[in-house]
Amino acid sequence: MKKRLFLAALLGVFATLNSPAANPDREKLKAEVAKMEDAFCAMAQEKGLLAAFEHFAAPDVAFLDTDPRKFRGLEAVRERMGPDEPGIKLTWSASFSDVSDDGTLGYNYGRYELHRPGADGQPILRTGWFLTIWKRQPDGSWRYVMDNGTPDRPPPPAAAEKKN
Repeated sequence: MKKRLFLAALLGVFATLNSPAANPDREKLKAEVAKMEDAFCAMAQEKGLLAAFEHFAAPDVAFLDTDPRKFRGLEAVRERMGPDEPGIKLTWSASFSDVSDDGTLGYNYGRYELHRPGADGQPILRTGWFLTIWKRQPDGSWRYVMDNGTPDRPPPPAAAEKKN
């Protein structure tokens, strides 16, 4: 009887180790995380930046540029984003996606473009790179826990300017 219980327990351990949860399909999960990024950007175009950043945020979301020790969750989103401003359009697209081996964390990085009116009314374009870290939630959905962008560096001075 003890041998049967031991064998049943051992088989249960092996079944758990070979279950889909223990060995997730990483390619499928990468596609899910990339699709979340696309949906995030699409909502920003349709409903505004603040609505999109609130909708896709995890309960424990934080941002490096708004003191993550002080602001978390929707309070962090609102502190960082502020109200939507007329004429501002932010678009982005992932160029690389990956997920953790256990399928609980994922990230995307890629390019962004920020269009906004300048003080003189002329359009201003800023470009750069973004990084979004996504976390699988208990209900199976993906929500971002960290988002950051960094602008492109200005071009180097022209060769003529480099001369003494």
